[in-house]
Amino acid sequence: MKSTHRKPMESSNASRGNGTSESAACGIASSQTGLTRRTFLVGAAAGTAGIAAASLLGGCGSPQTSGDNDGAAQDESPAIPDEFTDGVYLTKSISMHGPINVKTVIADGQIAEVAVLNNRESYVIGESAVKAMPQRIVESQCVDVDCVTGATLTSMAIRDAVSQAISNAGGDPRDFQGYTAPEPQKTEVARECDVAIMGAGMAGLMAAWALAESGKSVLVFEKMPYVGGCMPITSTAWNAQDTIIQKAWGTEQIYEAWSSIEAQLQSYRDGRIEPDSPYYNPDMPFITPMFEAARDATDMMINIGVGFCPISDWPAPQLAPGAFSIGGKFCLDIVKNYLTYQLGVEIITEAPVMQLVVESDAVRGCVAEGADGTTYRVSSKAVLLASGGYIGNRDLMEQYQPEELKFPLMGPPWATGDGLLLGQEAGAALETMDQGVTSHYSGAVSHAEISYIHYVCPGVVVNGSGARFVSEGLEYKQALRVFKDQETTDFYWVFDEVSRQGMVPSGNSYRLDYTFLLETGDATEAKDYRELAEKLDLPDLVATLDAVNECAINGAEDEFGNEGLRAMLVDGPMYAIKVTPTPYIAQGGLKVDPACHVQREDGANIAGLYAAGDVVGSVENRDGAMYRIGLTQAIAFGLIAGRTMAQEI
Repeated sequence: MKSTHRKPMESSNASRGNGTSESAACGIASSQTGLTRRTFLVGAAAGTAGIAAASLLGGCGSPQTSGDNDGAAQDESPAIPDEFTDGVYLTKSISMHGPINVKTVIADGQIAEVAVLNNRESYVIGESAVKAMPQRIVESQCVDVDCVTGATLTSMAIRDAVSQAISNAGGDPRDFQGYTAPEPQKTEVARECDVAIMGAGMAGLMAAWALAESGKSVLVFEKMPYVGGCMPITSTAWNAQDTIIQKAWGTEQIYEAWSSIEAQLQSYRDGRIEPDSPYYNPDMPFITPMFEAARDATDMMINIGVGFCPISDWPAPQLAPGAFSIGGKFCLDIVKNYLTYQLGVEIITEAPVMQLVVESDAVRGCVAEGADGTTYRVSSKAVLLASGGYIGNRDLMEQYQPEELKFPLMGPPWATGDGLLLGQEAGAALETMDQGVTSHYSGAVSHAEISYIHYVCPGVVVNGSGARFVSEGLEYKQALRVFKDQETTDFYWVFDEVSRQGMVPSGNSYRLDYTFLLETGDATEAKDYRELAEKLDLPDLVATLDAVNECAINGAEDEFGNEGLRAMLVDGPMYAIKVTPTPYIAQGGLKVDPACHVQREDGANIAGLYAAGDVVGSVENRDGAMYRIGLTQAIAFGLIAGRTMAQEI
């Protein structure tokens, strides 16, 4: 990517930041940053993310030694050079899932090389910034290049690390600013196809698969620079029974409630569907076909080479090996390549659908705007809306989910309600908009997603005074329903030294690494629980943990109905992670029937318009059940939508 900007000034020392760097004689400078993402707010219609950061740089020399006379700490780190100095500079910044380590090479007063040495970012999305940002910075010689769409935090962390390197080299990062993106060349293209799909998440891809295998021509438009939707930012797990792989395992090896579709449906009858829900339907017209289609979709993937194995000890086919894992990336790569190379599906990225074409009360195409300036005017027999949810649309959130806005939103960047609004313009009704949101657990300081912390570090959750208020067995997806009723948004996950061992990959069956929370300030360590209570100003914490231990020692049931609580070693090292629930999916969406026809308020189908995935909200809500696994719904109903359209167009 080329740009125009002013030539860097020689040897400027106007702005150095705080810290030190290695001298030219060393040739390598290292720095550490305490960069903290103190805010993460999903913007209104644009769905952008904001970041507030502060940096603290340190050199590669000995950080501090005691003085001979007065014991005062002395900084012996080398000073920043007085002029812009060539060399290799190693810096660190904190991003979505922890530290990013970056190497920057300064040569002849220019940024000669940028390389991300290691990171914990998510595959596909974070990876897109890790691959693209170094090249953008080197080619443009600008640290303020555009962030990769959808990977804002990762992009900003890389930019910050390079800026630190420039400062450590004795330069001024402001001399490497002034990026100007090239103007796209405007063109218009007319296209025809059987079905145009808005969104290349798993719902859109599964629909394209079914359509293409039935001989239909398909054109998929995706607003982001990558495909896959929520697949690469979830645990890549979905719920499927009676699949090829389960039959190979032997159903007798599988937990009974997961052993078959009928067993799974019975678990809904026995308690997952809520009789008090206004949408209660014991016949489960949405949930039943969901599991049948999830089985079929899983078998389809197995047959083209997608590998499945359990995540942790979960007794069902789940993409391996765990949250934010490479299993989802490989699945996505195989499915995408099969669709494009074997079935001829065309996927156009960075091309959001802006308009539906409506003729005689029927949807007959769409208009998409490509990032390269191309306007696509598409004539089709049907359109599928698979564009994601609306949690990034501030207006819609204020209208339908205002109570959740006191928490920072962690929704995916594409979830700006575009498809929902286009469907409404075509006459669609909305449904189950009163079902709230689904939330992650996130670190309250860094906002790194830590939804599995209660699995890997057993402990208790307390409020801003140190008192328990909820069962720790509460599913993180539903936590906000309870957390939002508390007076404060400060919550802590508290655990002892034994549980702390679960923060390292070898200490938990998910192979997750949460040790970075000690670096970001999310986790606080103390010598015992009394000191922990003092450090965090939690006056009720000591009494709370004493009560937990009393229950555990006596084998008694606690006030939340938990039995078999584990006693904590409260007189040894204790830890607390400041946690905030972060909404990432807003429930409710376009009204559809179980065959994915988009409907008007009176239940009439809108000809030529179909929808699947988060744009329709949780289909489980439609039968009176709480939201569970979004990928199950997206994959299953994407396949259902594709089959429906293949039969009807």
